[in-house]
Amino acid sequence: MWSAGDGPAVVMLHGWGLSGRAYRPALSALASKGYRAVAPSVAVLHDGWTMGRLVERTADALYASGISRATVVGHSFGGALGVSLAVREPELVSSLVLVDAFVVSPGARRLARIALPGPHWRIGTLGSTALALAGSAVRDGGLRSLARSARWVLRRSVEEEAASLRERGVPAEVLWAELDTLLPLWLGERTAEALGAPLEVIPPRPDGWPLERAPDHDWPMRAPAFFAERVDAALQRLGGVS
Repeated sequence: MWSAGDGPAVVMLHGWGLSGRAYRPALSALASKGYRAVAPSVAVLHDGWTMGRLVERTADALYASGISRATVVGHSFGGALGVSLAVREPELVSSLVLVDAFVVSPGARRLARIALPGPHWRIGTLGSTALALAGSAVRDGGLRSLARSARWVLRRSVEEEAASLRERGVPAEVLWAELDTLLPLWLGERTAEALGAPLEVIPPRPDGWPLERAPDHDWPMRAPAFFAERVDAALQRLGGVS
């Protein structure tokens, strides 16, 4: 469990195969906004990977850290975990912010294209991302967990679970890079519709964006201070963190 700051709890759930370590700069940036930002590392399950076990492990890690209620920020595959956590542990999740998240399946054909070379491969060139993925792969049971979670992505989504959160009235917001080369913007639109939540589109040249290349799927790690500002603004719109 990686942690920074004091204040209301904000839980950062990482992308597929990564770990909380890859989000340390984002945690520090969120801490500077007055939050206790935490990121559990849950890519590898030694007792066999299922989404149910992943939810249990995540909840256990948060409770063990003294967190009984928090806003959950789910990035990429962390979005699927965040939605599942909110459904199965409703007392734990007060609100959701989903960031370029896997909630609605893009379809088998597009998922298959992810393995082929293309602009989306640039997101793997960030050192922290590559190191986190390598670290997950070499851990005991790592390759097995990664393979099983990848099969889950190919066959499943959490669109129905998101709709159940909408019916429950769980506060949520969706943030999405307009030029995401991994999960295109139409998935963000579908995700916001499923949740009954507002969608903030991050344009190619937003105010405060510090880099030459436009925001892509990995923008939370590429520009952590900008990311923290957008998350903080979303939380204020949702009524703060309880």
